[in-house]
Amino acid sequence: MRNQELRRPKKFENRTFWLWIVGLILLAVGIRIAVALPHGGFMSDQQLFVDWMEQVRKHGLLAVYIEGKEINYPPVFLLIMNSYRVLVGLFGIVPVAGELSFKGVLIAIDLIVLLCAIPLTRASKQKGTRLFVLGLLALNPALIFGSASWGQVDMLHSMLMASTLLLLPTMPVFAGVLFAVALLSKFQAITLLAILGMYFLRLVIQKRTVEALLRFGAGFFGVLGITVILFAQAGGLYAMVKGAYLSAVGMYPQVTMNAMNIWYYFIGVSPSTLDTTHVLGFLTLRSFGFLLLGIVVAFAAVYLWRSRLGVETLLKSAALVNFSFFMLPTEIHERYSVPALMLSIFVGLYDRRWWLPTVLLSVSVTVNLWMVQTGNIGVYSGLVVVYINVALLLWMIVTLFFEIKKGILTRSVPISIKEKVL
Repeated sequence: MRNQELRRPKKFENRTFWLWIVGLILLAVGIRIAVALPHGGFMSDQQLFVDWMEQVRKHGLLAVYIEGKEINYPPVFLLIMNSYRVLVGLFGIVPVAGELSFKGVLIAIDLIVLLCAIPLTRASKQKGTRLFVLGLLALNPALIFGSASWGQVDMLHSMLMASTLLLLPTMPVFAGVLFAVALLSKFQAITLLAILGMYFLRLVIQKRTVEALLRFGAGFFGVLGITVILFAQAGGLYAMVKGAYLSAVGMYPQVTMNAMNIWYYFIGVSPSTLDTTHVLGFLTLRSFGFLLLGIVVAFAAVYLWRSRLGVETLLKSAALVNFSFFMLPTEIHERYSVPALMLSIFVGLYDRRWWLPTVLLSVSVTVNLWMVQTGNIGVYSGLVVVYINVALLLWMIVTLFFEIKKGILTRSVPISIKEKVL
């Protein structure tokens, strides 16, 4: 009898938790639809995606990089776009840029990401923490604006990057698969390479084991190998690599492409300055930006080397590297901050000190996107966002520095393979 009484509150608590989850999902979808309907968004991006749908229909995915024009996204994105075109076509719907007929695929991606995040947040046993993190994903103004209003798909590769790290310690094969899919979705996922390299280096040197590395490699090269074989047989491998990964490099040689980072007047440089401009007689601004990024990546590597290997430290170092990628190199676009935001949200599962900075980052990303889409970029209003971003970057660096200095081995609670997926 007493055992039954003890079980009732827990059952009631679980039911309440799931009611909150259902409410969050319904609210998230409803808000996205409400935002998508009246706002056309960034029409040039959306029209390009609709054109790509038509080109894939006409030429096929494996030949589209050869026969098509102006395609500079990796094949997974094109596959998703074409699958959506086929699906809605069964109901007589033709995707149109700026309308819900096209944005429906972006809202669907957001919904899938939210559903996948539910089991991934089981790392935290505190339901309040899980709801906070899931709420930040579901109702985050930056993520809502980026898809439902702007019409972009940054939430896809950002979630794949976060999932790779969340599952790496316990499911290395699946993590390898996810990392490969992330790279086949958006090349920005390459920023995880330094984190993954240091992780496996520690396992090999300190733990004297290569099992996890081999498992990860099996998943990663399995997906990548199949992709390479398919495109090679169709004769489109070189065209795919060139179009999806090399064509956009150096396309916009300004120091910043609307990203509110250090190149937006913060260090006295106008955003329209060419990043091929030389400083110190031999160093270009582009090289200087990569040098700064390299220094932060080296610091993140030191942090990983001296911290306890686990999901928490992986997420923190990856969030720092990705936000540094947004803040320090030249030619960065405004949307490149989304992976850093996603990774920071998941850090909140382990460290509540990141909650407020993540909320501030959400605000700064939202404002940056809104300024660009509306064409309302003021020098001083933009600098306010830059100051916030610089403060957040310094906060991340200082926080991780003191974790190293004080010898704090951050406790990580990885997701157990044995746990049932909710």
